[in-house]
Amino acid sequence: MEKRLIHSYELHLIEKEKIHQGVEKLVESLDLAEGTAHSFDLYKVIETYLTDPSKRKKMNNLLGIIDNTYDPEEDFGAC
Repeated sequence: MEKRLIHSYELHLIEKEKIHQGVEKLVESLDLAEGTAHSFDLYKVIETYLTDPSKRKKMNNLLGIIDNTYDPEEDFGAC
């Protein structure tokens, strides 16, 4: 069975548990002691980035990432 890939316009469909599993693997592979600490929460950052389009847009802006993807909501509004 072929694995279905999630595209950038479908990021909000990723289950939060799956995001946290991915962050756990990232934390392990970077040899980090933990993914969360006092003012540091890698889990929350990645979860927010993947599931909240408006915050992702703001984060991209802060990072200088140009977002040139088409957003149908800009033309048609939320249905």
